[in-house]
Amino acid sequence: MNDTSSDQKASRSIFSDRNFILFLVGQCITTQGLWVQKIAMSWLAWSLTGSAFWTGTIAALNFAPAFFLGPIFGVVADRVDLRRTAMMINLAQAAVSFLLMGLSYADMITLPWMVVLAGAMGILGSAMTPIRLSLVPVIVRREFMSRAVAYAAMNFNISRLVGPAVGGVVIATWGTGAAFMINAISYLPMIFVISVVTIHTERAPDAKSRRIWASLVDGAQYALNHPMIRSVLALSCFVSLVGTGMVELMPVFAEAVYARGVTGLGLLASAGGIGSVASTFILSRVGSNAADYQRMTIFGAFGASIGMLGLGFSPWYEAAVVLVAITGAGLTLVGVGSQTALQLTVDDRLRGRVMSFWSATSFGGMALGGVLLGAISEVTNIQNTARGSGVLILCAASFGFWRLCRIGRVQHCDERRAK
Repeated sequence: MNDTSSDQKASRSIFSDRNFILFLVGQCITTQGLWVQKIAMSWLAWSLTGSAFWTGTIAALNFAPAFFLGPIFGVVADRVDLRRTAMMINLAQAAVSFLLMGLSYADMITLPWMVVLAGAMGILGSAMTPIRLSLVPVIVRREFMSRAVAYAAMNFNISRLVGPAVGGVVIATWGTGAAFMINAISYLPMIFVISVVTIHTERAPDAKSRRIWASLVDGAQYALNHPMIRSVLALSCFVSLVGTGMVELMPVFAEAVYARGVTGLGLLASAGGIGSVASTFILSRVGSNAADYQRMTIFGAFGASIGMLGLGFSPWYEAAVVLVAITGAGLTLVGVGSQTALQLTVDDRLRGRVMSFWSATSFGGMALGGVLLGAISEVTNIQNTARGSGVLILCAASFGFWRLCRIGRVQHCDERRAK
């Protein structure tokens, strides 16, 4: 009876936890605004330049700093007060969005301004990512880690579903200035939430006692020497480079391929969100085994390759909407699955640094991919680029599947010898 009662208590504790619910609600509001602004930035870049390269570059600047600065910020995340740092970063992000709003309403927004402010948002975002990824584990107990990460990701992807559609309507009705204003205001509830939640954390003693470079080397050696962490990071980086980087060029598909404008862009982005929500729901049912999440990343890579290949050949917008949903589902299985596998595997003392490597490889790959694929699309066409991306992801998924099967055979042989 006592065991049953304990199991029932454990099963419902994650949603009876006031801290986690507050954090989830605050994240939902903030990410809604983030996706509204993301659509506005992409559409504005395409409208100003008519260039796939510059559209990809502006999108990349939102993530490129994570590749170069993410590991440093990961070391910082293992040292600083999480609450105070998160509040300061959110305030700075709100200030940049307010500046974008002012420039847009004053009709002073130019490509150089977009480059500077997109870069600023990228730096702040790369600083916030290891802080955010370190907050969830100290809000919930370890046994609820997989569900907490999955539900937080589902929250993010629901925002990805709703935000672009709302952003498309807002831009078409009131202009990009209103979209930037919505994002600026959306940071305020999260600042309040961070100020009131209870955060239970013990800082890693070695992170504070060692120099930044030595701490960074410790984290890198740990990640490279751990087989699962190394494999998960490699796959998520590659898929981000050639898969998520392509998704950043959705404005080109919406206008240059299907001639559907900003409303069509919003629908394509929302379709990707639908696929992401579906796959995140699947991930929330997987359990708490890191190896299972690693397998899900490989299945996701197969799904993303199928969606990307289909998108490269589809002449119909309606079919493209479905294919983007499939692609979004696959990419989310890779992204959230890899993140959860790492969260369940990593040593607590190195969490900020290892998760910053994940954000650096994932977001950095997305940023570099957006620029490279945008440049390639300038030479050829966007659908040829999508076909190439689909083939490359299929190769990566096949290699990952072969490697898992090989490891499984080795483990089976070892077990037979032990008997």
